[in-house]
Amino acid sequence: MKTVLISGSGSGMGLLTAQTLIRQGYAVYAGVRDPLGRNAARREALERFAAEHGGFVRVVDMDIHAEASCVAAVQQVIDDHGRLDIVIHNAAHLYIGIGEGFTPEQLADSFNTNVIGAHRLNRAALPHMRRQGDGVLLYVGSTITRIVTPFLVPYITGKYALDALAEVTAYELNPLGIETVIVMPGIFPDGTSHFHTAAFPADAGRVDGYAKVQADYDQLDRGLRNLLRGNDAPVQAVADEISRVLALPKGDKPMRTTVDFGDYGSEAIDAVAAVQTARVFNIMEMGHLLSVTR
Repeated sequence: MKTVLISGSGSGMGLLTAQTLIRQGYAVYAGVRDPLGRNAARREALERFAAEHGGFVRVVDMDIHAEASCVAAVQQVIDDHGRLDIVIHNAAHLYIGIGEGFTPEQLADSFNTNVIGAHRLNRAALPHMRRQGDGVLLYVGSTITRIVTPFLVPYITGKYALDALAEVTAYELNPLGIETVIVMPGIFPDGTSHFHTAAFPADAGRVDGYAKVQADYDQLDRGLRNLLRGNDAPVQAVADEISRVLALPKGDKPMRTTVDFGDYGSEAIDAVAAVQTARVFNIMEMGHLLSVTR
């Protein structure tokens, strides 16, 4: 039974991924903040789900904003099973609005949630994975890091940083036998709490100076939906792709995979970037860092 620790498991993609992996026989450790208090109902629902499907789940109190919390969550998995096989970085927070209207503190908050939290969790998990000479770090990224759109400055910059963190550390971890996968969801306007819990600019006075782009901002939701090929973008598809990739043999997992029901086209950029990256690494005599040691 492989062990997996998932951040942000209380709703959306994280919850669906936890449920999918529970059904498939993983020992799922679902990271949720305050599972005995304000999120007790979410904990109980996951526990019921596991019982109904004959699976294993342990909801752990994990706040990716706190290093001690990440360390404790990882240690719980090690105490119970002796190893940690997979970490899924799913926790994220959306910010929508005119960039100048977001305060520096809001931008820092976005980085804290969307990238620094993953670094904290990596630092908690990697000593164990390095000793094992094995493990998978899976990041839920976004196609929006390949083609950026306006009115999402803190979110896009945070996701860009997460993508960079994942890729740079992948090259350092490949020789140690630790795999990296970046799952890149496209536009999923429904089915998660992402848009309902989004943060908006705190400095409203700055936003007043952008009347010339107000009409463009007002159609952001419609514009994103225009990219969808059909009427539906099922969020379960992200969980299914995560499950599919994790089931692949060591060394066969792609570093990037896209789940997109729209016409974003980030795959073309990924393909070019992969070729150019290989060219540069080979010139640097570091081509061996591009693939994991089996």
